[in-house]
Amino acid sequence: MELRDLPALLRIFGEHAFAGVFHFLKRSVFLAERRPCSDHRWWEGPGIGVMYQIEYRPGMDWDRNFDDFNQSMRSDDGSLMFNGPFCRVKEWVALSKMIGVDYHIFETKWHDGICYFDTALTNWKTPVDYAGIFALESKEEGIPFLYYYSAVFDHNPMFDDIQPHPDRTASFLGNEKRYIDYALAQIEELLEKYAPDGMWIDWCWPDLLTGEIVKMFQLRYPDKILTFNASNYLPWSYKRLTYTSGEAHDLTGPYVRVFKIDGRTAFAFSSAWKWSNLNRRTLEQPWELVGPAGKWWQDPSLRDDPLDLLRMAAVIMSCGGKFCIGATAKLDGDIYADQVKQLEMLGEWYIPRKKYFRASVPLKYRTIEPDFVAVSGPVFRKVAARADGDVLIHLINMKGLSVDLRVEVSLSQLNKFSRVRIAPSDESLDVERSVNGIIVKIPKAMVDPVDTILVLKDALNR
Repeated sequence: MELRDLPALLRIFGEHAFAGVFHFLKRSVFLAERRPCSDHRWWEGPGIGVMYQIEYRPGMDWDRNFDDFNQSMRSDDGSLMFNGPFCRVKEWVALSKMIGVDYHIFETKWHDGICYFDTALTNWKTPVDYAGIFALESKEEGIPFLYYYSAVFDHNPMFDDIQPHPDRTASFLGNEKRYIDYALAQIEELLEKYAPDGMWIDWCWPDLLTGEIVKMFQLRYPDKILTFNASNYLPWSYKRLTYTSGEAHDLTGPYVRVFKIDGRTAFAFSSAWKWSNLNRRTLEQPWELVGPAGKWWQDPSLRDDPLDLLRMAAVIMSCGGKFCIGATAKLDGDIYADQVKQLEMLGEWYIPRKKYFRASVPLKYRTIEPDFVAVSGPVFRKVAARADGDVLIHLINMKGLSVDLRVEVSLSQLNKFSRVRIAPSDESLDVERSVNGIIVKIPKAMVDPVDTILVLKDALNR
């Protein structure tokens, strides 16, 4: 953790700062240990998800003036004059199937308060029951699905009289009884009417509504999945949620990036590499990181290096987490072409490697990289995991170099293993003995531009 990250991190922890600091100090001594999934429930281990997002509007920032926005969305009689996104849900589910996702999420209500489902509690809703279509299509294809629901902000005009800041997105309603009752009733509608696997709530906050949602699931829906955005950073949530979640927008960089939006200071969780390895060392419960398919939530174009998203997936999953990728819908319902291309690249890479991630859990080691593995080339980062009795060494190719690699593995922490293979081709590699262990030479033709996976067969079997 870098010193420049500390002020932003302490602001994130808020009133839970002391509990958070204590937890991470404890985990710096006693490392978290993840155990393999016994029944392979999708949410327990690594995997890939897609969150289909209806929040982006060209020319409008996340932090928009909702006085102006709501006025632009109203007809003369004050009702919603809906102008998109007109969701192409069947196409979205087909995209999920094609790229081999382990789960996906549909945004049923973002901070603008517009409901993309057939709710009886407001007329601020779409004319089509998109959540219902998403449920039917997901069940037909056998894809686990969650519903996103913004509980932290809601700019439905019916709450104008209790809205603290109608002129900005960040307007907290979670301590207002009328809004608490409304949100709980809508979550109940979604669960009862469409039977999703669970809910993805945006975001965890020290307000009354957050606690009421948690109690609702504990008492009435204990078999449903519940997670909150930002819960990775709040230790009080670890035993109360099915899995925890947070954001990571870039492959590398600082933990937190501070920037300006309309003259106001904002922050974003940045480095997937740093957050994944911190979570590997400190989180025992299942966890997830979320990031945009494009350059940013407000920029749906391809990243400068599209393989960075695949590298983020490899880092997150090899450290034991799920990676959920935000796909942006245009107003006509199409996902931006660049993002479709990005997701197709992800699927082509992920499908043949899925079994190596889904069945694995990270090894316990205190350093940010396993010190029993050395690799030639400074741009290759290392993560160590285990699957059954095998040890997996992930060599993350941070710059996409095509070079010969020399990998040395110390045997002091591993049992004698029978052979070394490279995934996903399952080809055997020649092994040389060294003073401390073994040396494996990988020709550049076998070096993956994203993640070269060495499989040390039977390294943990006695």
